[in-house]
Amino acid sequence: MTEQPVTLPRTAWWDMRAGDDPARPHRILLAWPEAPPPPGGFPVLFLTDGNACFATAVDAARARAWRGAAGDIAPALIVGLGHAGDRPFDVPARSRDYTPRIPDAPEGTGGADAFLDFIEGELLPRIERRFPVDRTRLALFGHSFGGLLALHALFTRPRLFRRLVAASPSLWWGGGALMQGAHQFVAVPPAEAADRALLVAVGELEGRENRPNAAERAARRMAGNARDLAALLKDCPSRVDFVEFAGETHGSVLPAAIARALPFALPPPGAPA
Repeated sequence: MTEQPVTLPRTAWWDMRAGDDPARPHRILLAWPEAPPPPGGFPVLFLTDGNACFATAVDAARARAWRGAAGDIAPALIVGLGHAGDRPFDVPARSRDYTPRIPDAPEGTGGADAFLDFIEGELLPRIERRFPVDRTRLALFGHSFGGLLALHALFTRPRLFRRLVAASPSLWWGGGALMQGAHQFVAVPPAEAADRALLVAVGELEGRENRPNAAERAARRMAGNARDLAALLKDCPSRVDFVEFAGETHGSVLPAAIARALPFALPPPGAPA
């Protein structure tokens, strides 16, 4: 009996460079539904850390749609935003691509705007050459540093994604720069934020794991900062949901957050905002 690799049906992947920069290779993973595209095109859910998250999200979405039992998510394209290679997490690359540019930032960070430019200006057109896309129904899921990217996208270009999920966002990074951005966003909310929606998720045990750097991790206030952020943004954008997953750590919360994100990010047509 010959062993074969496990594959997911209706999926594909390719490596793609951002512009002409050979130092920024991205692995793109794409899944599409059995259903035909709706008249306006498919909604799209983008996930950071695609190497680690893509299969989980695809399986969870298809489980919800199995025999139409749930009916609470729209048929959609799922796009994993990964990095070239087989590692689930490329730490230097995600530090570069998921963090905004701030004064005195650590070397190798600050590429969030360039990465969002890549998604909007290069990746989306590539996907649209294969599938019709509804650009009014784009969503972004990010975990940890990816959660920073989701928040930065909301604060700086709210027109791009209609729904965003910040799971365990690393709000400690950069001396709390994203919390400062949140205060500025609330003080002068852009008009494009009026119909946007944000889900903030965190694990109950984040910062309480028994690890060698436990004191440092506790000082980051992962759960507390997430609660503070959701409270600050409760009226801007128009919808902010918060969920704290009991018994979950910074790592184990990831699949739980993905499962919760799917109906939030991909509501069926006609669902309330």
